[in-house]
Amino acid sequence: MKKFISILTFHVLFLFFSLINTSFSQEANPCLMCHANLKEAKYIHNPITMGCEACHKSMPGKNHPEKGSIILVQTMPGLCYNCHDETKLKGKTIHPPVSKGMCTGCHNPHSSNNEKLLKLTNRELCFSCHDKNKFEKKYTHKVINVIGCSTCHNPHASNNPSLLPNPINDLCTTCHKAQSSGIHIVALPGGKIHPIKDVKDISTLKIIKVPDPVNPKRQIEMPDPKVPGKDLSCVSCHNPHSSDYSKLFPVQRICLKCHKY
Repeated sequence: MKKFISILTFHVLFLFFSLINTSFSQEANPCLMCHANLKEAKYIHNPITMGCEACHKSMPGKNHPEKGSIILVQTMPGLCYNCHDETKLKGKTIHPPVSKGMCTGCHNPHSSNNEKLLKLTNRELCFSCHDKNKFEKKYTHKVINVIGCSTCHNPHASNNPSLLPNPINDLCTTCHKAQSSGIHIVALPGGKIHPIKDVKDISTLKIIKVPDPVNPKRQIEMPDPKVPGKDLSCVSCHNPHSSDYSKLFPVQRICLKCHKY
């Protein structure tokens, strides 16, 4: 009997203090009386604990819950920059949602079960805009499925093309260290190796015909100086996302992309 009374007393006290904590929480932030779900996710945006007034205010002349009765204290993205460092979102290349001030296009401003308050998982969020089929061919870059797109791309801004955190070859050799010399492509007599940088990717040059300076009656082929082409890099021979060919080659006989034999 004493054991039963002890157990009953414990449950009553537990329920009592739980109700007190809930009451205090609602009193401190009365919005949670109706919007309790905003604090039920795994990750909570810090301003929630500061109070809704940190980001929201009442619209004069309207009564809540009338539509439009609660508005932001400042337009986005200025509101977000009150806490988040705007300089981290600047660069030569800016993700379109960022340049348009659409922070809530990717982040839930209240809470989420995903890290960084993302609305969806890393991959699925990116596929909301980017064609998923381009990333699900026969051979897929392993990092996409293991970690996600943000392994190789800064989701906000970067000084490198394609929102890469580092120049392309430096980024690839972060994981593929053995391929940093280019010897994996082909080793030539005399210790020469295939270049992987500091030369032009021939396949990106536009070839034009011009009069031969030695014999003007005939024409010769040369790169168009108006189309400089791209520098040779890892992605000249490998698709960084997925491919129908092994080693993520964009075509089956990759050498024919530049070499004629």
